Amino acid sequence: MRKRNTVLSLAAAATVAALISSCAPAGQYVAHSNLTVQCTETLVGQNVAFGVTDGGVSGTGHCAITGVLHDSGPVTDYRTQDGETAFIRRVIAGAKGAITFVITIHLVSGGGEPWTITSGTKTYTKLHGRGFEVVDNYQGSPATFVLKGTVSQARA
Repeated sequence: MRKRNTVLSLAAAATVAALISSCAPAGQYVAHSNLTVQCTETLVGQNVAFGVTDGGVSGTGHCAITGVLHDSGPVTDYRTQDGETAFIRRVIAGAKGAITFVITIHLVSGGGEPWTITSGTKTYTKLHGRGFEVVDNYQGSPATFVLKGTVSQARA
């Protein structure tokens, strides 16, 4: 009797899973996968770290993307500051398309520096992701930055 209940339960679970997946929207996301972005940049601005506050270019260089995605290319950072919070819009132009990350930096309290993917082109059009900047060596020469997190991509 116990084996029969288990078999029926597994069959019921499979049926429910099939029904749920058939009702899922067309833009369903694939599973989240790990991503690492390593950047080396030359920063610009009078006081390199805090010189640009109006959305202008604050750094340029090169990034390598590894993990579920493999790409590399030039990067441009744009920095905006609103009070005690800075926002870095990091645009990486890889061979397969461009990805735009927005990194939030709390200048006074510090803490984690979360990022999200706000847009992508070509292969990365439906890419979504988030994580944290785990290396922020803006005082280095060149400056180095590392983003770690997860990404998912909507199915076509």
